[in-house]
Amino acid sequence: MDEIFKDVFEINRRLFNNIWNLADTTQNNVKGLSPKLVIPRKRDNSNRVSEQEARFLFTSLLNTTNYFYSVETPTEKTYKQSGQKPISAASDLSLYINDNNILKKVLNIEFKAHNPSKDQIKKDIEKLIKEDIPGCWNHLFKNIDSGTIPALFQKIKESINELRNEIDGSKEILFSICVIDKKIGFQRLLDIRENDINDFFKIDYSIKNENVLINIRNEWMIHRYTDI
Repeated sequence: MDEIFKDVFEINRRLFNNIWNLADTTQNNVKGLSPKLVIPRKRDNSNRVSEQEARFLFTSLLNTTNYFYSVETPTEKTYKQSGQKPISAASDLSLYINDNNILKKVLNIEFKAHNPSKDQIKKDIEKLIKEDIPGCWNHLFKNIDSGTIPALFQKIKESINELRNEIDGSKEILFSICVIDKKIGFQRLLDIRENDINDFFKIDYSIKNENVLINIRNEWMIHRYTDI
């Protein structure tokens, strides 16, 4: 695994624990490990969770590293994601290294939450695939049942297969999934040239007494909540 992926893998692991320690304004659950970011309350008194929580916490962790970053980074390529005229899109977050006082972009990250449509997923997968640097897909669920992650994986598989003609050379994407209520996370690095897509996006789990039981891990790294 390249150094950039080792670093982002570790950042994601820390991100999981920060997310699992988030305090929300609907209940008194502030912990010693709670970040200063909180989950806000909606008018119906439920809590509001979005990909923004993950992105803000991720950038907070980046501030403790040697990486520089930009948000809503204009893409190098153009896209016809809406309308007929190719235009520049934007990556949610981009990482840079200082290479002899020149900032070199080394990774693009897309953040998603809940159960977006296939079109929404394909739009962001396309950016990760077409840009000329590696990528990371960071997905946040409030909760899951036994069909949630397989449904997401199906949309991602279809999107990648439909975009195969856009892949120029090798392409690596780190997939990271965090589930708030179940306090479990998943990570695995995809090499589109080397990995079989159908086999890669295969994991079998079941839910028992609100616990996630992993039946087939299939090389996905599983993260569980820890208070240290």
